[in-house]
Amino acid sequence: MQNALERAKKIKAILTDVDGILTDGKVNFFLTPDGKMDEFKSFHTQDGIAALLCRKAGIILGIITGRRHPTTVHRTNALGYKYMYQGFLNKLAPLNDILKREHLTADEVAYIGDDITDLPLLKKVGFAATVADAIPCVKEAAHFVATREGGHGAYREITDFILNAQGKLTPLIESADFNWNFEEKQKMEIVTSQEGIS
Repeated sequence: MQNALERAKKIKAILTDVDGILTDGKVNFFLTPDGKMDEFKSFHTQDGIAALLCRKAGIILGIITGRRHPTTVHRTNALGYKYMYQGFLNKLAPLNDILKREHLTADEVAYIGDDITDLPLLKKVGFAATVADAIPCVKEAAHFVATREGGHGAYREITDFILNAQGKLTPLIESADFNWNFEEKQKMEIVTSQEGIS
């Protein structure tokens, strides 16, 4: 735990997978009125507050996911994420792009993932985190394993751990006025690859 605390203190950006982290990993398909197949996702409201707390703390937020869907784009854009890389099964290129854009080192980045496509990033970043229902090899690679499952507030648990390690969580909670309309909402950078899953 001490190792995780020390690593969390250095974090300036938190990147995450979507399915299995911000959602429970299930993909719910349905037919639209015109006969086309579509899907919907469920996101936890506590994870939404986590994003707002991180933004208030000055932490950069980003998504690196193998799937492509407008629901994810809408949700993360509404919460003020800065980066959205969708359709990337090979996730190292997006990480390296963010490091270059933000002038960060890998030690200053946290990544949250739950499956084998996340392993290269989990092994490279300074703070690797996962959820309670991640596959075993991912848990072994993580510096921190949440007690909650993906889509059930695990993201909030992980971000709270990072903010608390930096001494920011309690002041944020005590000063919360719930008027979190930022003066300038940044435009989310969206990068889409065709290699992933629609």
